[in-house]
Amino acid sequence: MKSISRLTVFSSLSLVAFATSIASIGCTEASGSPSDGDSGTPSPMGDGGAECGTDGIGTISVVVSGLPEGVAAKVKLSGPGAPVEATASTTFADRAAGTYAATAERVTKPDAIVRTLYEPKVSTSSFCLAGTQTQSVTVTYSEIASSNKLWSTNGNSESGQLLAFAGADLTATGGPAAKVAMKGVTAAGPGKAVAFDKDGNLWSLGATVGDSSLLRFPAADLGASGTKTPDRKIDPQLSGCSPAHTSLAFDPSGALWTTVLCSDQILRISPETLGTSTEYTPAPEDFATGTHDPRGIAFDAAGNMWISDATSIHLFPAASLAPGQPHAPSFKIDAKMENDAELPPDALAFDKDGNLWVTSFGGNVVYKLTPADLAPAGSSKSVVPSVQITISVGALLESLAFDESGGLWLTYSQGKVARVAPEQLGTSTGAGDPTIPTTIVTSADIGYAGGLAFFPAPAALPLYGRAP
Repeated sequence: MKSISRLTVFSSLSLVAFATSIASIGCTEASGSPSDGDSGTPSPMGDGGAECGTDGIGTISVVVSGLPEGVAAKVKLSGPGAPVEATASTTFADRAAGTYAATAERVTKPDAIVRTLYEPKVSTSSFCLAGTQTQSVTVTYSEIASSNKLWSTNGNSESGQLLAFAGADLTATGGPAAKVAMKGVTAAGPGKAVAFDKDGNLWSLGATVGDSSLLRFPAADLGASGTKTPDRKIDPQLSGCSPAHTSLAFDPSGALWTTVLCSDQILRISPETLGTSTEYTPAPEDFATGTHDPRGIAFDAAGNMWISDATSIHLFPAASLAPGQPHAPSFKIDAKMENDAELPPDALAFDKDGNLWVTSFGGNVVYKLTPADLAPAGSSKSVVPSVQITISVGALLESLAFDESGGLWLTYSQGKVARVAPEQLGTSTGAGDPTIPTTIVTSADIGYAGGLAFFPAPAALPLYGRAP
């Protein structure tokens, strides 16, 4: 039966009152069991309507809650006739009877620094609409607790071993307290790296060989301060050298790569291995080799892996990173200053235009490698970066991360993190006149900031933890 659809938008309160005033009409599953939804209407098995009549016209009321004003929901109803979508509480009248599926997607609240991510819960994923019946579907959104924050590992502080600062506290120079301060991460504190998966779970490193190598803290536990316990511990059995794992990053497939500084290796940990706490012995093909003292990791938009080591930046092509392939670099870059002095690389981060930004810890320099600089030419090449930014002599450039507007955040000095504004990133500076970041956040909770990460990552960046 071809239906004619009309759409009327009501407030959530009016829709709930309207929906509960409609008497349900007998539409049952083959088993006769009721739905888990809150509409009061039994639900079919979702087998295309075998137990659900197809005669008549009904109404579907979608009730959306939990989103702030101005943030649109993403709800889709599929069934007889064309699919329909709702961005707010909506009534779809004159819908043909039959079996429907209801789905909803995550949505974000815009922010100049870091967005807020909302997760939907749908009351019933499949339901039967009988003729003359009104079926109510509720979609409840909730904020993912780790979102809208800048996260950092933290050393030499009693406040917490992992800190998070709210986006609202990062818009200007100031002295905010941490929004979240986590203690008890490991006996010796966390290692100097943090990364997020797509669900907002935080992954970090054990600080010593006595700690588990990789730790996961679930997103639901990241909304408030306190003592936190990881829900997953991954322990690849390595040589036992120390320091072991030093940095980590997700590739586009969801595998987690980590550098092992003391054994000159980069380890791939598969999504399957990350699925539960485990102690295991990696296979030889799980390792990438060919670097000396590997340090930073970054993935570009094509899925290529870039690794910094003591002297160079190495390219591992995406095709070589698949399971079973020999993981070896195909090309390396050596960066130098105009006077031919070396710029040893440390932390790495790509911006939205495909430029690779690199810290050189010893010289307190941040420099830019353009896509042209990164283009392979033989097995190696030497590059003088077009932008070399010197930061204050007291800065400790352990990590860097781009925000939603293209500002570059750096670990700065004791008690501080700082933002170099986009307009500052185009001008080189020297030691005699270093760049002063436009935003400096000073907090009594920060001892020395380590690894930096935003969740969700900026939408324009090639990071696994970015949101829609």
